[in-house]
Amino acid sequence: MKLTLLFNVTSSDSLVLGRKNQYLLQAMVYNLLDPEYADFLHKEGFVYKGKRHFKLFSFSKLYSSVPIKLKDDLVFFQPPIRLVITSPINSILKQLATNALSLGEIKLGNNLLTCKEVKIESPCVDSEEIECHTLSPIVCYSTLKKYDKSNFTYYYSPKEKEFREQIYANLIKKFQIIAPQEDIPDGTIKIEFTGRAKEEVKFFSPRDNRPIKGWSGKFRLYGPKVLLQVALDAGLGAKNSAGFGCIEFLPNERGRR
Repeated sequence: MKLTLLFNVTSSDSLVLGRKNQYLLQAMVYNLLDPEYADFLHKEGFVYKGKRHFKLFSFSKLYSSVPIKLKDDLVFFQPPIRLVITSPINSILKQLATNALSLGEIKLGNNLLTCKEVKIESPCVDSEEIECHTLSPIVCYSTLKKYDKSNFTYYYSPKEKEFREQIYANLIKKFQIIAPQEDIPDGTIKIEFTGRAKEEVKFFSPRDNRPIKGWSGKFRLYGPKVLLQVALDAGLGAKNSAGFGCIEFLPNERGRR
């Protein structure tokens, strides 16, 4: 499912954030959940085979009513401001929607917001080929070893086969958590950017100087319908709950109802 939140800014004429603002957006999402559920998701989440932990939600960048302005290390957004959150877990989106409307003022960094509108949609995949675009960059990576045995993170590009392989493996894990009684569907996943895939480099917070590299743009996604549905609902690739891999149908996409 897909939740769209529209915000006004009550503390100023515009929303002002530092460029390294992923941690603030993630904190706002968690703060819009009921406290006990937020604590469960943050500390544990949904466990895959006793090892991997998934939050099973993704969220977009912030979208402004006009192009954002950059000045020094600050980003300026003019209201109304839109944030999209997707999840296959209905209770997550229900809590977010209810609390966004009932909490009154919502803190985002040093800004105070109010939610003026909530929209919930259930985009449904009915084809093995869908056309989408990113609302936040798709991230695929591996942790590798240097010659001195220290770790480093290698981020794959859409031109590398590992990008597609990781997207498929990640979707399978999410599918098995969401539908543990169902068999893994036959067929793999193929992703094909239809224009130029744009590389984006982000930092999670000012205290974390490790770059996170992802890819944005329009693309076609091919594969079993149930896995494509997982992609729409839970996000593509890694770091979804940190604000990466959120996607949606392109307008007039034939896979949407």
